[in-house]
Amino acid sequence: MEEQLGVLAEISVGLVGFSSVLVVFRRRSASGDWKPEDAFRFKLMLEAGLAAGALAILPAAIVGLGVPTSQLWPSLCALLLGYELFDLVAKRRQVGRLPPEVLSRALSNFVLVAKACVVAVQALSIADWVVPRGPGAYVFGVTWLTIYSGLTFYRLVTAPIVASAADASPND
Repeated sequence: MEEQLGVLAEISVGLVGFSSVLVVFRRRSASGDWKPEDAFRFKLMLEAGLAAGALAILPAAIVGLGVPTSQLWPSLCALLLGYELFDLVAKRRQVGRLPPEVLSRALSNFVLVAKACVVAVQALSIADWVVPRGPGAYVFGVTWLTIYSGLTFYRLVTAPIVASAADASPND
């Protein structure tokens, strides 16, 4: 499992680094301003990717402190559960500030269902009911965060760029 978490950390940090450079050059307007929906997507991508990277390397750091594995995975699942619940509440507020037509309803619903699944798996693992205690539930949650970061990168790059009147040059 540690190897899988290491791979997830590499993927998430690599995705954040590469995509940040690419997105900054592609999405900025001539004035240097970001549209609110692009800034929101970029923030989602960075937060999910960095959270996935940090959560992927956290088990090794905690094991290095001598925490027994019987306490490790339930504690990490509780941390991930708390992060997902906090993130869900925070993002719902941020989404409410955006015009509804700028976000894909289908993708938003998919993300909501996926986050609910991650929350449920973490809670079931903590309770040791249906989902056994151990690294599986935690790796599932960190994998979701990596996928979520990739999805937001994809959406940011493929969302149409609409030039504002201020961005258009006289020769356009």
